[in-house]
Amino acid sequence: MKVQEESAATALSLPLAFPIGLPGFETYHSFHLVGLGPAYGPYLGLRCAIDEGPTFVVVQPSEIGITLELEIDDFHQALLGIKDASEVLVMLIATLREEKAFPTVNTQAPLVINVTNWKVAQVSQSNAEYRLDQEAEVAFYDAERAIAALR
Repeated sequence: MKVQEESAATALSLPLAFPIGLPGFETYHSFHLVGLGPAYGPYLGLRCAIDEGPTFVVVQPSEIGITLELEIDDFHQALLGIKDASEVLVMLIATLREEKAFPTVNTQAPLVINVTNWKVAQVSQSNAEYRLDQEAEVAFYDAERAIAALR
């Protein structure tokens, strides 16, 4: 199944289920997608439901100027219960570096979310153009965005 990533609204807090966890974090299955506030623009938090679990920063590709066309294999379609491309929301995990205002994002292994049941999996892509560390075109934190939101 091919999926063309499209823009979609984000919620303030959404519970997400990772049936097989994330690579390196396989024992964590329950997360919440949460807003970080206006200064963080399109970036969201992906927080583990367990207090000492991992937290990630994620972003929708279209919000930072990235267009993806994903291949979702039969295994992941069945795992997530995906029946149609319209059920799919794509998010990228961002990596923050203190010395840089712009994070990098992992386009090689995006998060695929089924919006009908909120199941998620990280799905590796074979497209050679997709990278583990693609620079985003939108800064992670920008005080001007927070000021604009207050106006």
